[in-house]
Amino acid sequence: MTGICTKKRKLFMNLRKSVFISILILGFLSAAGFTLKAEDEFDYFKGARKGEVDTLALEASNRIIKETKGLLEKEIDPDKYVLGPGDILNLTYVGVEPETEDIPISPEGILMIPSVGAVNLKGKTLSEAKELVREKVGKVINTSEIDLTLADLRRFKVTVNGAVRKQAIVAATAADRVSEVIEKAGGMKLEASLRNIILLRSSSNQRIKVDLVSYFRAGIEDDNPTVLGGDIIIVPQEDEDRSIEIFGEVSMPEEFEYVDGDSLSLLIKFGMGLTNEAVLDSVEIARFDRSGTIHSFYVDISQWENIYENKNLPGDIPLLAGDRVFIRKKSESEEKQTICIMGEVIFPGYYAVKKNQEKISDVLRRSGGFTNDASPEAAILIRQKESKVEDPEMERLHRIPSSEMSEDELKFYRAKILEKKGVMAIDFRNVIREPGCQDDIVLEDMDSIYVPQKKIFVNVQGRVNNPGLIPFNPKFSYIDYISMAGGYGYRADEGETMIVKSKGRQFDAETGDYVIEPGDYILVPPESDFSAWTVFTDVMTVMMQLTGILGVVIALVK
Repeated sequence: MTGICTKKRKLFMNLRKSVFISILILGFLSAAGFTLKAEDEFDYFKGARKGEVDTLALEASNRIIKETKGLLEKEIDPDKYVLGPGDILNLTYVGVEPETEDIPISPEGILMIPSVGAVNLKGKTLSEAKELVREKVGKVINTSEIDLTLADLRRFKVTVNGAVRKQAIVAATAADRVSEVIEKAGGMKLEASLRNIILLRSSSNQRIKVDLVSYFRAGIEDDNPTVLGGDIIIVPQEDEDRSIEIFGEVSMPEEFEYVDGDSLSLLIKFGMGLTNEAVLDSVEIARFDRSGTIHSFYVDISQWENIYENKNLPGDIPLLAGDRVFIRKKSESEEKQTICIMGEVIFPGYYAVKKNQEKISDVLRRSGGFTNDASPEAAILIRQKESKVEDPEMERLHRIPSSEMSEDELKFYRAKILEKKGVMAIDFRNVIREPGCQDDIVLEDMDSIYVPQKKIFVNVQGRVNNPGLIPFNPKFSYIDYISMAGGYGYRADEGETMIVKSKGRQFDAETGDYVIEPGDYILVPPESDFSAWTVFTDVMTVMMQLTGILGVVIALVK
């Protein structure tokens, strides 16, 4: 039993030591700018998931409603603005003396002009009202200078129902569009249709189609009309079985609900336009027949100019539900990739590389090579795509207390906790000496190279009396460095002293199977006999030491 307990205690102490080492190493690397990114990633936010309420979107919606209340997106068009009860008109004319007056339209749609009489403006536009008022006033007052303007917008009720968060009757003005009124009702549900909204206009018994995707993505204003008093907005659910989709070289590839009359040019507008790398002479359209068989054909759109203004585009064909459009990338563009090289090189920064062609030595040459302060032996290559690969076993072990792990699990955890994802095992000194060698690998998209500054010290940490950086001396043994750090401290486990190289490789100090180099760590762990208080003091000591290390490293990097 004693042997088993001793074995478990030893495993636990090894795990503690690994964590101790990893904290120091990872803290140092993060301070030195170890994590690099060759390109930023952008996520497209689509709102709350099914069954969830997107409280942030609701809050933003309410804020936008308040901020835009009473604002006009542009000047009122007199030929389109239909007057109604509550609008206030300003009448100005010159008689014996100039006269100006604000007059509201009555609930019956009548404009009552003092000393002149009533003018019926029901269903009239502002332009039509001007002619009627001029005619009416001109019969009573001898003047040719008569003007009628809109002084203030009326407010009225609009009903919103269907797949919205709250079916309601909301206040609106004649300058509000359907989308704004829907926002006042709390916005749409996740399953709502954006392209088949119905606007029922009671004043004229019209059934008007509203397409918000067409309005916001293609800029077609008539697909998001303004409302009138008594309007009813109906938001149906999206028909998920009828869709079209665009892939490839457009700014925002995406799937959209299909509406009768959709065309190729409209779908490209929905994708926010073509990129500069798009192949235009062979746009592929894949179409499914009733049996599920795919039929593909190609369209040449290379003659298209300004798809947002030109309505007669050659090859602009109508689409059918289920169509999929593919816009390929130019072949020469497909070969271009981006890598990043930072640190101690003459010209650090981002470099375009050709796919499967350029090696580490090629990029080092293009970046001007290492500076005099570079430390090639400590240089690293990070493969970003590998750093994003998840380890399910490690995720499982993270949730298990170390006391409940098996011996094999502890060994695995100890090895993996020191891992820096994506770091390639490259000896840059070999690359310099012999370009094209085994270490001189072909670079891939988003690879990052970091060349740290040359170090002139050895870092002694742990259970020593005066931990810190000791100037490198090629004649010193690890005992000499520990002596320079004040000697072993209280409860130091001298037999477990470790030498950790700049890239993380570890050696038992007593074996002598290593060479101490600038930038190496000498770590002295505590004795294995511990208590809760000892663990607490150990952690506090490590944190204080780490704070000091980071301060020194940051100063050195700067």
